[in-house]
Amino acid sequence: MAKMPKMVMDLFNDPHSYKALATSTRDGVPNVSPKHSIVALDEETLAFADIFGSKTNRNLEENMRVAAVAWKMPPVGYQVKGLFEGFKTSGPAFENLSKRIKEAINLDINAVGFIRVEEVYSVAPPDAGKKID
Repeated sequence: MAKMPKMVMDLFNDPHSYKALATSTRDGVPNVSPKHSIVALDEETLAFADIFGSKTNRNLEENMRVAAVAWKMPPVGYQVKGLFEGFKTSGPAFENLSKRIKEAINLDINAVGFIRVEEVYSVAPPDAGKKID
């Protein structure tokens, strides 16, 4: 299992960064969804709120491999590849994200999804595509 460096965690936890989650069907048909709720819980775990995730959730049932990206300007960004570990509808991460989403956009969340980090890459120049160890 890989670990996210502090700079990667900080960008995923930055409320001003843009974030997206990529999933695919069992047959490899890709889907990318904006997921501003993605946060780094610790060096090995990302979490995201499930609000409108019907296509994303179907893909996660079929294929648990995911990629998440966070970026902002001036160009800085990171991609995390990992394995979806499931949804939870209670606990500290659920309560925290639920409160944050309610305050930000006045919506309720259905669950919180968890991703185990396996690889981390830079997506910004001059190191775009470089794996971060």
